[in-house]
Amino acid sequence: MQWNEIVGHAENMNSLQDMLSNGRVPHALLFVGPEGVGKATVARLFAAGLLCSGAGQKPCGECSSCKQVHAMSHPDLIVMLPDGASIKIDQVRQLQREVALAPYYGQRRVGIIDAAETMTVQAANSLLKTLEEPPSDTVFILISNSRQQLLPTIISRCRIMPFYSLPYEALSKALAAQGFDHAQAGAAARISGGRMGAALGFLAKDGLIVRNQATDIVAALPGCLPNYIWETALLFEKLERRQALELYKHMTLILRDLLVYAAVKDTVLLFNADIAERLATVAHHWSEHSLLNALKAVEFARRALVANANTRLTSEALLIKLRDAAGED
Repeated sequence: MQWNEIVGHAENMNSLQDMLSNGRVPHALLFVGPEGVGKATVARLFAAGLLCSGAGQKPCGECSSCKQVHAMSHPDLIVMLPDGASIKIDQVRQLQREVALAPYYGQRRVGIIDAAETMTVQAANSLLKTLEEPPSDTVFILISNSRQQLLPTIISRCRIMPFYSLPYEALSKALAAQGFDHAQAGAAARISGGRMGAALGFLAKDGLIVRNQATDIVAALPGCLPNYIWETALLFEKLERRQALELYKHMTLILRDLLVYAAVKDTVLLFNADIAERLATVAHHWSEHSLLNALKAVEFARRALVANANTRLTSEALLIKLRDAAGED
C-alpha cells in the first residue's frame, strides 16, 4: 500500500510524509480516533516508511524491508496487541527488552502498540517510563479508540494525530472505485458511520446477509403468527452472542430508516438506501409511535444481552414486544 491509496486523513498523511522526508520523527506518536477509520493501516504504512531501505519516496514498497513489514515479519517491527481483554505489564516489559537491543537491519526500531487504551494501570505506568526516556533509535506508535482512557502523562509524551470518520460521499465513492455496487457502497458508508474498515467488513463479509435477515424479521413481524416468533427465536439461539448483537444492531438501523421514512416520506436520508423501495413498503405497516417503542425494545434487549442474559429468551421477548408494537395504532 502507498500513501495515495489511503482515503481521507489528508492532514495526517501530509505530516507523516514530511517526517519521512525531513527525518524529524517524534519518538512517540498517538493515532487516536473511532474504530475502523484506518489508524492501524496508516501505522503500518508509516512503519514501512521508517524501516524502508529503498530510494525515493518511502515506503518504496519494493525493498526487502517493505515486504517484511507488509508480511508483519520485520525483525525491527514490534507489534503489541491486547492479551485477552487488556495489554499487560509483562507485554510491556518484553517490549522494553526488545527495544533495548540495537536494530537488526537499519537505524531504527518501530513499536506499534494497538488498542493502547486497554493497557492495565501497571502496564501504562511501565510504558510511561520508557516514553520519558525513550531509546534514540526507536519510534513508538500508539493506536487508540479512546483518548479519555489513556493516562494524561502518556498523551503528553506523544505527538497526537487525530483520525476522523470520512464523509459518506467520499467513502461511498472510494468503495465504488474498488468495484462494489454503487447503491451498496452508499449504504455501507452510512451504516459504518464513515469508517472504511467497518464498511469493508459490511460489504466483504456477512454484513449484507445479516442486514437482510434483520430486514426480513422486521418486515414479517406486523401481524405475524406466534409460530413465527418461536421459529425466529430458535434462529437467535443458534447465534453466538456477538452475532446476535450484530443482528440487533441492524434491526435498530432498519427501524431507524422506517421511522425516518414514516416522518418525511422520502428515502434520501435512509442508511439502507440500496433497499429503499422495500423499506418504503414495510413502513406502511408501522406508525411513528410504534417504531419509537420498537427502537426502545431493541435497545433494552441489547443491554440485556451485553449483561449476559439468555440469547433465546431475550430475543423471544423482544420479538413479542416488536410484534405488539407493530399492532399499535
